[in-house]
Amino acid sequence: MAVAIIQNDTVVYEKCFGVINLTTQEPVNADTRFQLASISKSFTTATIASMVGTGDLAWDDSAVEINPDLQFSDPWITEHVTIRDLLSHRTGLPEYAGDELAEFGYNRSETLFKLRYLALTGAFRSSYAYSNLGITAAAETAAIKAGIPWDELISERIFIPAGMTNSSAVFSDFAEAENHADTYVVTNGVAEQTAVLFNDDANSPAGGVSSTLNDMIRYLRLQLNDGNLDGVQVIDASALSETHKAQNILLSDYTTISAYGLGWDVVSADGRVRVEHGGDFTSGVSTLITLYPAEGMGIVVLTNGFPGGHVLKKAVVRGWEDMYFTGSVQNDWYAEIEEEINAAMEPGSSVLSPYSTLPEAPENASSPRDLVNYCGSYYQDYYGTITVEEGDSGLNLYLGPAEMQYVLTPYDGDAFYEPTTGTGVYFTFDSDENVQSVNITMLDLPGRTGVFTLI
Repeated sequence: MAVAIIQNDTVVYEKCFGVINLTTQEPVNADTRFQLASISKSFTTATIASMVGTGDLAWDDSAVEINPDLQFSDPWITEHVTIRDLLSHRTGLPEYAGDELAEFGYNRSETLFKLRYLALTGAFRSSYAYSNLGITAAAETAAIKAGIPWDELISERIFIPAGMTNSSAVFSDFAEAENHADTYVVTNGVAEQTAVLFNDDANSPAGGVSSTLNDMIRYLRLQLNDGNLDGVQVIDASALSETHKAQNILLSDYTTISAYGLGWDVVSADGRVRVEHGGDFTSGVSTLITLYPAEGMGIVVLTNGFPGGHVLKKAVVRGWEDMYFTGSVQNDWYAEIEEEINAAMEPGSSVLSPYSTLPEAPENASSPRDLVNYCGSYYQDYYGTITVEEGDSGLNLYLGPAEMQYVLTPYDGDAFYEPTTGTGVYFTFDSDENVQSVNITMLDLPGRTGVFTLI
């Protein structure tokens, strides 16, 4: 873990804890690269703010006029959606839609093309649903306007002028760096290293930036100094300020306003405003950056563990906030946040665990047909083609360009069980006993269906 606090452009706390790898025991230092996950969104909006400040783009520009390939399932929304809409999670896209496509091996352009097959689940400009795909769509639109790839644009507009020499929006730059933090799933104090580092290049504008504590200190200063760093105006102050303003209200009552800005959460509570964003990969990344603009103060926490790191980052920031504003810690934040994340990981309870699991198979369960009857290729527009083949213990299902393998074991008749998610897979046959379709229930998610037709 690495933590830094700045106030009035001065570092008031900076410390690194732990190791980058449990086997080598090499310690974390201020130049260790961490994956930032969704803190990346603020880098995307900072990049676009830079373009707004130089007159190359406007927040309310039509996205489709710049990027004609950007198509929603509703043509009216396609025609009217703006850069601001995409960056503030108010397009009506389903929550987290598209994330699974990257996991299945689809690249960025393929994933963005499939946006047109998503049924919209929210009201345009009057609803909120967190959308990595929307952020990526805005970034790609900006890159088209600039005439260069996204990773070059963010480097040219932010990393280079801000002197962030160990930051990148390309996964290989992180993975190949000798001093990078390997990732761990940390549960109940036990850490297990992730077999493969998570590559988020497909959604890099939403989650693919990596950086170091030293670079993030520079980033905190940039954000808190109205886009100015060491006397250089990296981003126009007015354009950057717009990213910190509420664009989409989530909650408003007598004591609290909670909103999404442009790549930032904006919260007004307890008589003060904080602008922040967290990031999480279930593969073993958890990060948090919080700005207190009125106090000229900011804090960043980088960890290479999940869900343990998620608990730790929030407890550190909320504890520091208590200490600074009241003089003492007001709550057992670690216990409270741990309870919240454990509840969120219960099956079917949240995006972290969206699946409702099957019960035990009935005692009188029917045997499946000969397995060859289920085999073949099936298709739908959004998820693409899947292949089902006979396997050693049932059926093998292969999904996406990555051909991710899922083993399906017999459950009851034409129903099979997928053990990693605990969900069902159901085949449908016609009156001539020929297979017609399959419903993969782990893919039955808001705005998309898990039904595939035999081809």
